[in-house]
Amino acid sequence: MGRFLLELLKIVLVTALLLVISFGVWIYFRGTQPMDIPEARGITFWQFIQDRWNATQEADTRVSALPQYLGCRNDISYYFPLNLRGSFNFAYASLNPDSKLAYAFKYWEEQKPDEVLPKLKPVNLSGVPDAFWSYFERAYWRALVSIDYMAAECKLGPVNFDGILAGK
Repeated sequence: MGRFLLELLKIVLVTALLLVISFGVWIYFRGTQPMDIPEARGITFWQFIQDRWNATQEADTRVSALPQYLGCRNDISYYFPLNLRGSFNFAYASLNPDSKLAYAFKYWEEQKPDEVLPKLKPVNLSGVPDAFWSYFERAYWRALVSIDYMAAECKLGPVNFDGILAGK
């Protein structure tokens, strides 16, 4: 009996590892495609993240020189778990439009409309990855570009499209 449970545990762990690896490969692949945001001008998600990372480093260098500031928070790392969870929730709500979670998304779409985040619409199982990715990339765009004005001294500034598009 103990040997059977050990083998079952191995199968579960290998399956979980394969799922995590395939999810990582999928995220990498989707990040190499142009963003589905008109303001992004066709840059890829990874180009966008690289630009924001460089802007974060510049802002941190600039702000660290000021005596009253310790430095800037890296919002790319900070928003990753939040955007990941939000994307899973949005994908679930899209798949189950009658769930409480879907009603919560619809409530906020009506009460505080946001032109950057995608609108909830019912999808079938094959549309869940697109719903997930749409929310994920748009949530990052919203956090790192649209509401970056709230960062005060740590503001990242506009996306360097000239530098990104010249590198293509």
